[in-house]
Amino acid sequence: MKRKRMVSLLMTAVLTVGMCLGMAGCGAKGEADVKDSAAAAPAEKEQPQEEAAAPEEGVDTSEEVVLTMYLLGDRTPDFDAVFDKINEKLKKEINAVLDVKFMSWSEYEQKYPLVFASGEDWDIIFSADWAFYNAQATKQGFWEVTKEALEKYAPMTAETMYEEAWEQSKVNGKAYMLPMNYKEITSYVYIARGDLMDKYNITSVSSLDEVETYLDAIAKNEKSMIPLDIGSDFDALFMFDRMWRQATEGKVENIGPWQAMAGVNTDGSEEVVRCLTEFPELTEVITRLKDWKDRGFWSKSAAVNTQNNKESFAAGKSALALMNVNNAKSEYANISAQHPEWDIRIFDAEGNAKSIVNSYLANGMCIFSKSKHPERALMALDYLRNDEECHDLFSYGIEGTHWEPVGEEHLKSLEESANYPYDGNCNWGIRNDAYWRTIDGGIPGLEEMTKHWEDNAKSLKYSTFVFNDENVKNEIAAITEIFGTDYKLLCLGFTDDPEKDIEKMREKMKAAGADKVYAEMQKQAEQYMAGK
Repeated sequence: MKRKRMVSLLMTAVLTVGMCLGMAGCGAKGEADVKDSAAAAPAEKEQPQEEAAAPEEGVDTSEEVVLTMYLLGDRTPDFDAVFDKINEKLKKEINAVLDVKFMSWSEYEQKYPLVFASGEDWDIIFSADWAFYNAQATKQGFWEVTKEALEKYAPMTAETMYEEAWEQSKVNGKAYMLPMNYKEITSYVYIARGDLMDKYNITSVSSLDEVETYLDAIAKNEKSMIPLDIGSDFDALFMFDRMWRQATEGKVENIGPWQAMAGVNTDGSEEVVRCLTEFPELTEVITRLKDWKDRGFWSKSAAVNTQNNKESFAAGKSALALMNVNNAKSEYANISAQHPEWDIRIFDAEGNAKSIVNSYLANGMCIFSKSKHPERALMALDYLRNDEECHDLFSYGIEGTHWEPVGEEHLKSLEESANYPYDGNCNWGIRNDAYWRTIDGGIPGLEEMTKHWEDNAKSLKYSTFVFNDENVKNEIAAITEIFGTDYKLLCLGFTDDPEKDIEKMREKMKAAGADKVYAEMQKQAEQYMAGK
């Protein structure tokens, strides 16, 4: 039986102040794989969640089908056990089951575009504004989702999807995604070892200066540890993004796909789309990252590291981790239970930068344009996001094994949740405000941090701007190569001369046709703003 749950109106005021949203920053991917959130009501008046509707009668489900679904990240130990239960429900309701494949964080940027051209038979894939949605939508990589298809094959989604989410999903007037039905704020935190903080008389790890003091103490005195073990594709830009956002707060906003490395000034002067290398703050940030790298704050092998900083911290290999707060809730509970002697502490990593109200495209699910069963795929997604049992299994794992409910809106993570972490299995595209549970208790001081984030959250200007790269596909491909090499190395501080290497990258970008890309983006951005 569906719980008739009242959802909070708290975020409604924040979100209605400015639905003119913008890209969440150069680190959008990290903030997307993996983003923090606050639920909000879908209407001005509180409404109970209604019983889910079944697919329209007359839909032929006589043939059992196996749908292949691609997710991002790494398969957790209990993933298959969880999806066995999901598949039991899908088999019963729509005579279909899901065969799930993963693209690890270390390979997804290379592998994601390739699966569309591989000739492989597959059906569903996670996508987002930071994970190739625009690129594949403009290349006819995704199946078009129409209102008629929703009403026939996904009636629960047709009834519950936020109208603004539907509008945001459109590329050239057509929708290709089922965006998350969830209103989200990006907020990041540091997780530190309290025992080590006390050992070196450090009381806080929140500001960048405090983080520097802590990492310096670890680098000098704990030779068996990597102070902050970043560098996988999952978190290569996490520290850069913290520094960049704080250095450019109120001055620069990122725009377009993050691989394009484009920004627009927001300081009151004429807004011009430019490469991030054109902004003086980039040299400032890269110089500090180089200093931290040189002092051993992360590994000399960070550029080829395949273990993300969450895993390294949990294994006791590092003294600090950086992640979104939803991931931190799970990590805090699991690590505190396994290593109470570490005295795990959580600190706000936003600094002077305001938290970002994300677009609905920050997480979503798409259907392959060459799927042999697109209608059945749409039916499966309808259940994953709207059926409470399927939603909760995908999001939290098996009740009684990985979690147990606490009232109507919270849950308690159980010991086995380490094998299926809360909100950690690329379930983000099916999140639904109506069913979302937060971890009960957990992080000390989190309520105060959350209130601060909500009170100061801002809507960026261009987060719902979708760049159509049809006229600059070759140039986009060329600068994406630079993004994956030169840019990521700079953002990890791997440079002997920041100014010189930034200038080299600027020249490579120009040779790759970046000016043409930014001119096209400028034109489309002006059209976007004129139509608002």
